[in-house]
Amino acid sequence: MFKGITYDYSGAKILVTGGTSGIGLACAQGYRDAGGEVIITGRSSGAADYDADLSNMAYRHLDVGDRSALYAFAGSLKQLDILINNAGGAHGNEWEADSFDHSVQVNLSSVFHLSSACKELLCASAFPGGASVVGIASMTSYFGFEWTPGYGPAKAGLVQLIKTLGMSWGQLGIRANAVAAGLTRSNLTTPMLDNMPEMVEETLKRQGLKRTGEPEDIASAVLFLTSPAAAWITGQTLPVDGGFTSGMN
Repeated sequence: MFKGITYDYSGAKILVTGGTSGIGLACAQGYRDAGGEVIITGRSSGAADYDADLSNMAYRHLDVGDRSALYAFAGSLKQLDILINNAGGAHGNEWEADSFDHSVQVNLSSVFHLSSACKELLCASAFPGGASVVGIASMTSYFGFEWTPGYGPAKAGLVQLIKTLGMSWGQLGIRANAVAAGLTRSNLTTPMLDNMPEMVEETLKRQGLKRTGEPEDIASAVLFLTSPAAAWITGQTLPVDGGFTSGMN
């Protein structure tokens, strides 16, 4: 999948939430192709409901907005080396109370609860460089957008949660990092990319690299952060955004 570099995740057990499309799918396929044993989750009843290459990966239904389901799911696992908290997204009109609460629940609270539920499994990992928890952050972690009053603060909270996990769990052999994705093509962003060219143009003006991201751009950073090459990196959020956070309006 990645040009010019290879990873070896043979024997590693990896969980990718929301691994059926977009960034999650690219991460899951990257681990699979590198020899990892991958579990992906989604909201449909079975893998056949998705039009994607999910071969050689185990599919499990999971609603990350359901706290009890997260703990039950984690309790069903026997081993885990890497947890990719990818599931999330904007939900309806987040200026409405229920949508706001739901967005915070799926984009922030779920990361805390699933990571906590998997803590003992991660502690037992013997993966070189240590076990890893990764979150998928966003440009809304750093910048305000009027249509994401729930999603944006949740992603900002994710950055702080990653710092806290990195400091708290490092002594247990667990590293925690995040990738803050720039404007990347996914199920969430495709309607905007296709129908709002003026917004895309304004985004690219600020970037050093004049293109939108692809899921593989984010996945490559995720696989690096969980690899032995990143064994002394924890508590960090890496912007992968074409230079957006380095530019000026």
